[in-house]
Amino acid sequence: MKEISGPLDSECDCYTCRNYTRAYIRHLVKTKEILGDRLLSIHNLYFLTKLMERVRIEIENDNLENFKNEFYKKYGYER
Repeated sequence: MKEISGPLDSECDCYTCRNYTRAYIRHLVKTKEILGDRLLSIHNLYFLTKLMERVRIEIENDNLENFKNEFYKKYGYER
């Protein structure tokens, strides 16, 4: 079970992860406060932007296959 007192992602340095806890964001979402959706959107857009930056780097370094395998392993994707 994930720790609810920490950030959404301990490795992320987005505005949401630096300033809000998982517990607070959960509270916002459960009470249907729009701030919860906004904070999640900020995090998700940041994550996807950083992911695409990394993908470009790995393509330039001809290492995309290894990166893909590491990414899948880290985020629990099983084939």
